[in-house]
Amino acid sequence: MARLLFISLLMLSIASLSTSQQQCTNSNQVRAGYWLSNSDHYSPLSSINTSLYTHLYYCSLSVDYSQATISLPSSDEVPGFMKFSSTLKSTNPSLKTLVTIFATTQFSSIASDPNLRKKFIESTIQLARTNGFDGVDLSWQFPSSSADMPNLSELLTEWRSKIDEENQTSLPPLLLTATLYFSNHIFDMPDQNLDYPIEALSYNLDWANILSFSFRKSDNVTFYDAPLYDMSSHYSASYGIMSWLDAGLTPCKIVMGLPLFGRSWILRNKAKNELGSPIVAAGLKQKMSNHTGLMAYSEIVNISNDSSVSVSYDNRSVAAYLSSGSTWVSFDSAEVLQEKVMFALQYRLLGYFLWPISFDDSSYSMSDQASQVWLKYRNSLTYEDGNIFGFGFGFGQTEAPSNSPHNTLNRSKASRSTTYHISFLFLLLFLFF
Repeated sequence: MARLLFISLLMLSIASLSTSQQQCTNSNQVRAGYWLSNSDHYSPLSSINTSLYTHLYYCSLSVDYSQATISLPSSDEVPGFMKFSSTLKSTNPSLKTLVTIFATTQFSSIASDPNLRKKFIESTIQLARTNGFDGVDLSWQFPSSSADMPNLSELLTEWRSKIDEENQTSLPPLLLTATLYFSNHIFDMPDQNLDYPIEALSYNLDWANILSFSFRKSDNVTFYDAPLYDMSSHYSASYGIMSWLDAGLTPCKIVMGLPLFGRSWILRNKAKNELGSPIVAAGLKQKMSNHTGLMAYSEIVNISNDSSVSVSYDNRSVAAYLSSGSTWVSFDSAEVLQEKVMFALQYRLLGYFLWPISFDDSSYSMSDQASQVWLKYRNSLTYEDGNIFGFGFGFGQTEAPSNSPHNTLNRSKASRSTTYHISFLFLLLFLFF
């Protein structure tokens, strides 16, 4: 009888452990990209190799705050918006398309009002259905007060309810995603209590797109815009992803963002061109980004082809930069991209998204590399140190370099629930044997 009870409890513990180590199924993956709405003249929809993606986002539409509805794109962007889904699906019928709704801090007024939330939700669903989209994405950048988070929770709950209600028709259910801050806690805000409502995100979203880049505000020295690891702060992709996991968001709800742009600066002294070198201004405006301090990946490639340009890869931070005269650019090279995709794979995340694919080179080489790495390794990776009692459960995690100060913290966070399960198993052995 004791043995029977032990076996029953053991199986329950194993089931619980299996749930806590939930992995994405083979049919459940996201290889996504965001296409900028103003990029049709240099990155036409017809040029996109849709086989490289499972989901593509139209980025983006804005909110009409006076009406609590979605604003249609400008007249020159309307054709691209209306043909987005049909054009892309003509070459890849299994592709899913979503429309991103960009919201500013003004969105608080809608999120806090039940009537305005209802109007907003209905507007998004009608817009998606009318234009052949498979889902909607909210990019609220960012909730700025503690009241915003419970209001976001209410919004997502009502949004999901409306989608489920609409699903009673013959139409396939719409996807609901959100593009979120790089960590579950929003830093550098006057309100220090800004933690995302994890339960609402988990229950109502199909997944969350995590902005694993542009962590820091501009400084007076050069820095990495999107390092995988940071040796001295929380401004890194690994810290952000670990914070979401530690907060309770399952890996199969997390899609990691990969930037296809670089941050550029003008050096004070072009002879001093290392990380942390003094700067005097943001980099010059480029044609594709049309913004100072921002450079598309394709533009970075063009510059780096010059033999006088110095390109460096930092294997501790997993980041890259180039210097060309007085210009200094932090960006994700092909090596960085591969390491980040491998990171997402080893943490069993649902997938990745590229932002924006309009900034890739003409052959979509970065999109192609990310897809190849993902498809090659997603079914073959195993955890490094997780075979216990012969059951083969994976407890190990990919770690930052050993000299990273947050390495021990991340390891502790990732393995806390596992430690409890192992302790429980040993307790059962002690009690029954």
